Amino acid sequence: LAVKGFGHGKQAGGWLVEKHPRFLADTTGDGRVDIVGCHDDGLWVSLQDEEGKFAPLTDEPVLRAFGHSEEAGGWLVDKHPRYLADTTGDGRLDIVGCHDDGLWVSLQDEEGSFAEPLYVLDDFGVDQGWTSAEEYPRSPVRTTSDGPLNMIGFGPQGVVVARGRGDGTFEPSQLILNDFGQAQGWTSEKHLRLLADVTGDGNPDIVGFGNEGVWVSHNNGNGTFAKAQLVCRGFGYNEDVGGWRVDKHPRFLADITGDGRVDIVGFGGAGVHVARNLFRRFRTR
Repeated sequence: LAVKGFGHGKQAGGWLVEKHPRFLADTTGDGRVDIVGCHDDGLWVSLQDEEGKFAPLTDEPVLRAFGHSEEAGGWLVDKHPRYLADTTGDGRLDIVGCHDDGLWVSLQDEEGSFAEPLYVLDDFGVDQGWTSAEEYPRSPVRTTSDGPLNMIGFGPQGVVVARGRGDGTFEPSQLILNDFGQAQGWTSEKHLRLLADVTGDGNPDIVGFGNEGVWVSHNNGNGTFAKAQLVCRGFGYNEDVGGWRVDKHPRFLADITGDGRVDIVGFGGAGVHVARNLFRRFRTR
């Protein structure tokens, strides 16, 4: 037992999957993974030391925000995704959350303390149409290898990006691609949408597992994305491309060959399937 906390039992805090997200991440930039969780009353953190031991939890949360109870903001797992991301480039992870009214950020300082959350953008929230964390995936990522952290989401009309200013705030969001959205037939019940560097150029591309197979929208190198192309007739929802189902068949993007480009790995009905990355397409055999 490494930490007496973050567990389901009463003695470990009574953490529930449907209420309390937990993360593993290097929050301080020291190269060691810490434990972070959002409970009813707010944010809890257990730092890992040089010996690999995790610090016991304190008597109070490190931040009374981003929690399930109304006193801590009334954050709900199915509606309000929360993330750990370095929005300022200082090597420390901040808290980023999408609530009803939009985007909130809590910056972490050099001493490891988290500031009171700031409302930074009126988008990516329930009030702007992002009504489900599952149906409308969102993520803080760098869309260029040397740029600030941006917020990107798969919204009702397509791919939306709010470019980060490097100080924890974001510019107004823009619809940058009319694809991968609900309006184009993409739903969380049938389709996966991911961000990964397909070409090995250091910039994330958009990868979608659609009806006909795998679609990729390549990063143009400036944070915009090209028109999606069908790159693999496999791993898709339709029966003629495997009949893959979100609730049965997990699929991943990972570099299994060491060439710097992600391949496709899927756990299908018959076993493990692999499609190797050939730069602009994937080889299934």
